Amino acid sequence: MDDGGSDLTDRFKYKVHALMGTYDLPEGKVDDENQTGNILGQLLQFPTEYTLTVVGKKAETEDPCDNYERKVRAVVESALGEAANIEMRVTPRGKRFTKVSLKVTVESAAIIAAIYEELGALDATVMKF
Repeated sequence: MDDGGSDLTDRFKYKVHALMGTYDLPEGKVDDENQTGNILGQLLQFPTEYTLTVVGKKAETEDPCDNYERKVRAVVESALGEAANIEMRVTPRGKRFTKVSLKVTVESAAIIAAIYEELGALDATVMKF
């Protein structure tokens, strides 16, 4: 089967492992639609390098305190500590939006979920992935 060059073997391995229960949560841990980070916690081995990406509205003022990138960095530093190694890339998305990608080292899926929750709480954030 010609699948356009995708890595079918890795996809197949993930499916087989899922069917075998490799990614099942430990006994007694809640797994429903209200939980976050369960899938990441099972797929990644921590500590790991992870890239967070958010898109936000640009500030209408030139006030540096109203800078979206600065607010995003502050959220990540508050979760990981100011000494954390954060590699940040900012990409303008037209005249109204800014995309911010941050490569960080995280210790757990819970930290990733907490960071995304705080980033989503910023008024300017329109997307997070």
